[in-house]
Amino acid sequence: MVDQSRIAAIFNDFMSLYLGRSGTGIEQLCKKHDYHRMLMGLLSNLDEAAKVPVPQVMKECYEVYKRYRNLEMKKADWEAIVEETRKLSEKWKSNKWCNRILVELIGLLEEDEAERRRIAHEVEQEMKEMEAAMQRQAEAA
Repeated sequence: MVDQSRIAAIFNDFMSLYLGRSGTGIEQLCKKHDYHRMLMGLLSNLDEAAKVPVPQVMKECYEVYKRYRNLEMKKADWEAIVEETRKLSEKWKSNKWCNRILVELIGLLEEDEAERRRIAHEVEQEMKEMEAAMQRQAEAA
């Protein structure tokens, strides 16, 4: 599962860097966060970031992510998030930096969903194995 506190730290560290409030450079930030895909997304297309109010865009994008990050996503949820991200992209005139942030955040949600499905599958398999073992024990008795 995606470490939510790590994503928050990446957003905060990037904002400090962007606003010039950080004594840390880009290289140190990349190493600190192990070149995490979210940080790389924030650092990409900075020429486009200069065309939008970065703090506001980051807040709005992160709010969408926060609403869905702990949900077991159903089709309606995916449709809703696609619609919300489409509206944000439209609001910021398809700004490449904003779009990259949205893509990365959706990617994090997809990673979480894949992990939830993997865990559910493992639990289901364990339950089947336990039921089979119990049935064998009952037949042997």
